[in-house]
Amino acid sequence: MKNKKVYFIAEAGLCHNGDVKIAKKMIDVAVDACADAVKFQKREVSQMATKDVLDASFTNFPNLGKTYREVRETLELTKDEYRELRDYAKEKNIDFLVTPFDIQSLIFLDDLDLDGIKLAAHSLTDIPLLEEVSKRNVPIYFSAGMCSWEDINIAVKTLDPNSTRTKDGTNPLHIFHVVSQYPMEIEFANLPMITELIQKYPEYTIGWSDHQNGISLIPAAIAMGAQVIEKHFTLDRTMSGFDHAMSLEPEGLKKAIRDMHVTSKALKYHPKEVLNVEEFCYVSFRRTIVAAKNIPKGSKITRDMLTTKAPNRGISPKYLPDLIGKIAKRDILEDTHIQFEDIEL
Repeated sequence: MKNKKVYFIAEAGLCHNGDVKIAKKMIDVAVDACADAVKFQKREVSQMATKDVLDASFTNFPNLGKTYREVRETLELTKDEYRELRDYAKEKNIDFLVTPFDIQSLIFLDDLDLDGIKLAAHSLTDIPLLEEVSKRNVPIYFSAGMCSWEDINIAVKTLDPNSTRTKDGTNPLHIFHVVSQYPMEIEFANLPMITELIQKYPEYTIGWSDHQNGISLIPAAIAMGAQVIEKHFTLDRTMSGFDHAMSLEPEGLKKAIRDMHVTSKALKYHPKEVLNVEEFCYVSFRRTIVAAKNIPKGSKITRDMLTTKAPNRGISPKYLPDLIGKIAKRDILEDTHIQFEDIEL
């Protein structure tokens, strides 16, 4: 991934609301926006929380269920539906990633030929899950939110104990800087952490999982060195369900990916010299030394005889002090560019 184009993951999450038709439309939106990957989420609801939490009344989305368990179960897709989505993504030539939230979900995904596994920030310290994920020979993405450096170090050692073991020879780990707030307040973005992660883990690819309402931080994250971007999206922010309100709609997703690539291009390094693309301005507008008045042959040149004007036809103004006191070898007409051969050096 390093020194290659930035990779954009369009996070569909659960914004399909448990409807495979909506999920397919989301894949279409991701493809139309030129995302590199689309990502969904898989949970075994019974493993999410204790029964008292799952069976408690939950009134946020009454159309999806009356308890937290009912809402969560409504949002889950079947194995056949996941196969259908995976095949559809292959047909559309977009990478297909999924976030498993528990070991049962990871096993559920095993035969889907995923292009990558993403781990949410709250799974960072779930060592049993991380140990199982480390056995899968696919790229692994994980969010380093609400954690310490010790947590990240343990996660890295667990997920990649032998380092660089993917089938294509690239490193398997991609670490996202993220702030686990939905939506994230701008003042807590802490984008310098991207640079710090790059310094601490130079062998891995560092990314930015963006939870802000908007797209303004994506170019900034890339400028800080992020090489993978993850962003939630939905078909309609007014839909009932988790994450819709903080997600990008289709046009916003297009703009985010557009800005990502524009910024990535702008970060291409060029040596500090006159570039080919600057040649016109260099020739047309760069000022050089011009005679401010007629300078007769044999005259000693004084400062008042010299000025600077475009185009770039003669001696650079940086040599102007060197010409003072020198003798003109020929008549130099007013408003003409002076050449070194005109002067006795």
